[in-house]
Amino acid sequence: MAASKRAKKIRSAGEFDLVRLAAEVRAPKVAGGVYAWDLDEIRAARDMQLLGRFRLPARLAESMRTDAGLFTAWLNRLAPQRGLPVRVEAASDSARAMRIRDEAEALFGPEGIAIHPDTLSELNSQLANHGVAFGACVWTPRADGSRVDVELHAWPIAEVEWREADRCFVALLEGGKREPIVHGDGRWVVLRKHEIMPWRAEAAILPGALVWASRAYASRDWSKGSASHGNAKIVGTMPEGEAIQASDTGTLTPEAAAFLQLLRDIASQDAPVGIKPFGSTLDYITNSSQAWQVWRELLKAKDAEADRIYLGQDGTTQNTGGNYIKAERLFDVRNDIVEGDLGAITRGLFTGVLQPWCALNFGDSTLCPRRVYLLPDADEDARQTSIAARNAQFLAALVAARDAGLDVSQDYVDALSADYGVRAPKLKVANPTQPGAASPPGSQAAQPPPAPALAAVPRLR
Repeated sequence: MAASKRAKKIRSAGEFDLVRLAAEVRAPKVAGGVYAWDLDEIRAARDMQLLGRFRLPARLAESMRTDAGLFTAWLNRLAPQRGLPVRVEAASDSARAMRIRDEAEALFGPEGIAIHPDTLSELNSQLANHGVAFGACVWTPRADGSRVDVELHAWPIAEVEWREADRCFVALLEGGKREPIVHGDGRWVVLRKHEIMPWRAEAAILPGALVWASRAYASRDWSKGSASHGNAKIVGTMPEGEAIQASDTGTLTPEAAAFLQLLRDIASQDAPVGIKPFGSTLDYITNSSQAWQVWRELLKAKDAEADRIYLGQDGTTQNTGGNYIKAERLFDVRNDIVEGDLGAITRGLFTGVLQPWCALNFGDSTLCPRRVYLLPDADEDARQTSIAARNAQFLAALVAARDAGLDVSQDYVDALSADYGVRAPKLKVANPTQPGAASPPGSQAAQPPPAPALAAVPRLR
């Protein structure tokens, strides 16, 4: 006997305490502020991310978005989730499953009121930056008691910590309270792409933190260099024998003071003309250093690194001549990264929101629908392209065989199509006479019919 399929986990209404779920949880109020970072503080925030304490890393992620290169890469990472259409699929084609799907469409579909686009953007951002994301469900029973509606909200990741002793995440609540985060308990939703320490596995902030620091310091030094290059210094030389300072007081002589004022006027561009003493000189000292090229190349390199961290590519991964379709891109994000993000969101919403909703409203989650993203099938597109190319090559070979005068029979066509891996066409049999035409004496009517001719294959241009 064939091995039986593993049964999926069925959630029942009795697992969920509706009184508890109807009570809203709130994160503590935290005064907003602007953070100033040095290299040691950036490293400290990165270490906190590795420990699973997200308050400082969340502030670091916000500050990183003040950099144009990192902001653009982060924004592009969210594009697939925002741009791809979604669909609610029924668990089966039974009438009851379809009715449940129709109800779920109003809550979880493209225009659903239970899961908002801004919530999904925040969850996707947390997932990209920190490798894990958290949401909290708010349940509201209807006045007539017929249904319990749910609404998902993103939970601020700054108010989450990993508690190593209990091997679970803990939410920091208003009033100093703490509550364990249990995914799928009806209240909490956890999105992750790795089972063990997901905040260490695919958190963009880990490599991105020092990329941001490098870009910030390079930009600062380039700005300083720009000021040096753009502001020439003027040095004047008094005529030979002229004293600069008075011997008795040590102050500038009237001639030196007048010459110094002339230099100031010329440097400030306030005086378009001036008269310098005979024998004196004016020298412009400009910065001829080529160090600016170092800063430019550093910023270009860090731009590419930011794209590789968030998008999985830096614009050079065109897969030219390659045959691995997963290297293709969607919204300029590498396909496998898009599938990882959207897969984590789909799984998390199904087990953390849709299954509890179905169990509470319909008794259990047996016929729970799914909310899925309509991803383009790159592998199927590649297969269709390959079939079209092989079919064109097969027809070209068939035409070449006919033009060479070979006997193109049905057996030959079948064998050639097998070589190219395409469906074999059937040849048309040529009709030697018109219908109703009489055969003249001694004609070829008594002779065997001619061999089948290839009439349906066009010549290539």
